[in-house]
Amino acid sequence: MGNNSNIPESSHLYFRAELSNSSIGENSCVGDMSRVRFCQLGDDVRIDRNNFVIRTNFGSHSYTGPFCMVFNADIGKYTSISYGVTIGPPEHDYKLMTTHHFVYGVENTGAGKATQGIRNDKLDKPCKIGNDVWIGCNVTVLRGVTIGDGAVIGANSVVTKDVPPYAIVAGCPAKLIKWRFEEKIRLKLEEIKWWNWTEEKINRNFSIFTKPLTIEMFSNIKD
Repeated sequence: MGNNSNIPESSHLYFRAELSNSSIGENSCVGDMSRVRFCQLGDDVRIDRNNFVIRTNFGSHSYTGPFCMVFNADIGKYTSISYGVTIGPPEHDYKLMTTHHFVYGVENTGAGKATQGIRNDKLDKPCKIGNDVWIGCNVTVLRGVTIGDGAVIGANSVVTKDVPPYAIVAGCPAKLIKWRFEEKIRLKLEEIKWWNWTEEKINRNFSIFTKPLTIEMFSNIKD
């Protein structure tokens, strides 16, 4: 269902999908049972089934797999998010006497009252996910983390710190494994920002995207 949202004819909400107080671009979709609230979805964005997404911007051509939760994130273009990924989950302050949520005023019966609760905004400290990022299955990205353009996050990782562009990280906590490309290529990619090309320019240069990248190939880019 759509609530206070404009849905283009080319876009689609599937079975019991919710899109509320949000905008959605052309040729985009929200999958079965997913809830999308206070978000901006670009063109050709796919939110798969059983997602919960709130206060998040998705750049064009980015997508999620099923069973993802995304809180207050800014996600670039052409980013691939696998299934079971959590971005920006709420936190509990372990330095307090208890980690139970009654201290935040969540529980109004027995212990704790809403009027006494301390502030705990589950939507503060936004995450920033760059362009052309690949996040593997069952990854957790903690609040406030920035992941640079072109980075790869290995499956089952917990990302606690910022990830530089074109790094491959994995583990709990995630650590640098290696770089996708040598430094010359990384710098060139950051310079050309191919994700901002028109679709026509991408199609003209499609062969470059289908082969292992070398520094010489940049000289063959067609305008």
